[in-house]
Amino acid sequence: MEDPDCHLVADADARSSRFYLKAGVTVLAAAGFVVKGPSLLRALDGKLSDLVNSCLQGFDPYSTLKRALQIAVTASGAARAWRIVRRDGLRPWVMSHVIPLVSRLPSVIQQLNTARADVRKDLQRELVKDLTEPRVLLPADGMAEEPLMSLMELRRGLDTKNWSDGKVTGAIYSGEQHHMDFIGRVYGMFAFYNPLHTALHPSLRQMDAEVVQMTINLYRGTASCCGAFTTGGTESILLAIKSYRDWARQKRGIVEPNLVVCVTAHAAFDKAAHYFGVHLRKCNTDAKQAADLRHMASLIDSNTIAIVGSGPQYATGTVDPIEAMSDLAISRGCGLHVDCCLGGFLVPFMREAGFELPHAVDFSVRGVTTISCDPHKYGFAPKGSSVLMFRHPELRHCMYSFATDWTGGIYATPTILGSRPGGVVAATWASMMKHGRHGYVETTRQIVRATRKIAVAIEHIEGIELVGRADVCVVGFGPAAASGLNIYSLVDCMKELGGWELATLQNPPAAHLALTLPTSQNADGFIEDLTRAVAVVRSDTSGKYSGGTAGIYGMAASLPAAFIAESVKVYLDTTLQATEGGSAA
Repeated sequence: MEDPDCHLVADADARSSRFYLKAGVTVLAAAGFVVKGPSLLRALDGKLSDLVNSCLQGFDPYSTLKRALQIAVTASGAARAWRIVRRDGLRPWVMSHVIPLVSRLPSVIQQLNTARADVRKDLQRELVKDLTEPRVLLPADGMAEEPLMSLMELRRGLDTKNWSDGKVTGAIYSGEQHHMDFIGRVYGMFAFYNPLHTALHPSLRQMDAEVVQMTINLYRGTASCCGAFTTGGTESILLAIKSYRDWARQKRGIVEPNLVVCVTAHAAFDKAAHYFGVHLRKCNTDAKQAADLRHMASLIDSNTIAIVGSGPQYATGTVDPIEAMSDLAISRGCGLHVDCCLGGFLVPFMREAGFELPHAVDFSVRGVTTISCDPHKYGFAPKGSSVLMFRHPELRHCMYSFATDWTGGIYATPTILGSRPGGVVAATWASMMKHGRHGYVETTRQIVRATRKIAVAIEHIEGIELVGRADVCVVGFGPAAASGLNIYSLVDCMKELGGWELATLQNPPAAHLALTLPTSQNADGFIEDLTRAVAVVRSDTSGKYSGGTAGIYGMAASLPAAFIAESVKVYLDTTLQATEGGSAA
């Protein structure tokens, strides 16, 4: 089934028509060539021979061969240089080749090793400070349920205390203990069931499909719209890009695909490009941190499979100009993915809650071909819940993976995972049914109202200013021009004075608070603490707030990416490592 309003389908049909037209022209041309071809070729060969001989008159055979090789090498080098400039940019290419050479120098190796050891030591100290006794060996006889539950309650308490006061950006979106307990009970009922086995678990399959369809309806999908339940926003984004890549290969013959995103797009698009061999092109932003459409248009070419907009983007909360991007996608014949992973269960309810969005972000915008949305954020579902929506089934077919000649039978899965946790599906369905439309309108009203209240207050705090636009649920802020304020020092101060855990940003240096139900109730307290912290940092002459987060992020902003990557590797290694020592029982 096809949606006649989908420009991707229409473009594929048009290309098919052009193919048959060209095929007919080719057949007619071939028929004429059979009659006149030999004489035409002889005439062309004679003219080319005269031209080449006149150009090479006076050269001996060796000089002629040498010049031909020089021309070939020069042409090849020029073509490679053009590809580098067009694809990667000259400076990043040079840095990617120079840094590995520099990192082999003995003095640099020593400094890197010292830095890695320092990072690892700091991380280990931070990660183990509140842990219970490590358990790294299986107990010989297994623990009894009562002491095991006591240990689990203790560990649960450790994982609760850092967010329960409502001073953490994002992460925990509901925070209501009654709701979390209810969702936990539903999760447990289906924890051992697997959506992969549809015949065994028919109601689980039903809930899976109903979550997707309810979400499509929130985004004003047409009858041809469809989707899939995934395990998070990253998987939804990965599958969207995989679908565009395969669609473009099948319908347009693109073998060197590229994807155009704004620099503010989520890092999951970098991951998708890395995983699926898609070249990522990033456009600049305007004064409000929205995508610069003129720059975006300049990056689109015949190999562009899709462009990306955010609603809103993670860093500073701005909603990209989706309608204008739609016009661009239609005119260039490429897809348009809208990343609503963060605002997914806020933006469909904002108008009813009394707020306007600067741009529409749903399927009412004709050029939108895919949308990703996360119920596990403001839908208050458990972690591991996302929905990827498609305007038409043909594009969704490119998401599927199947093996028809496997010895174990036909293996087919719609998403990346094979087995999936049934508890997440059932609990997501239950959360959506429990809240209903009116429930989500009310939570949207609380969160967006607090977000905009903080944004207005920041405009009146001397020394800082808004970065981006607080369109939905994120307030970004940075140092005002000529204020001299170190934003990372301010983040450290907010942690010390009020216990606030803020997200730090870069390019430009900034911080943000992503409001949730718990933090929305602390809007007044946040404004008071922020006003006080700005005054403290601006008057600090002791250098108290020059280290910590400020030192790390200030350094990272000025170091080549290859050196930052070494610290990131240490961080990931450390988080994946079990604590040393401990016992089995």
